Amino acid sequence: MFSLQNKMIIAENCKEYRAKSYMLGLQTSYISNDCSNCINFSNNTCTKNLFNKIGKMISIN
Repeated sequence: MFSLQNKMIIAENCKEYRAKSYMLGLQTSYISNDCSNCINFSNNTCTKNLFNKIGKMISIN
């Protein structure tokens, strides 16, 4: 299970991240997005199958 911090890092590194709301996309840099706010993240699952792949790459680094 990934923490909120990990979800934020994954979202920042995901080329498919798209905010569910236009306003979320306008947030300033000190308020990070996370996977839960992505249109491709539903029922705690990435519909693009990128969540675990990016998470593994991040954990290696």
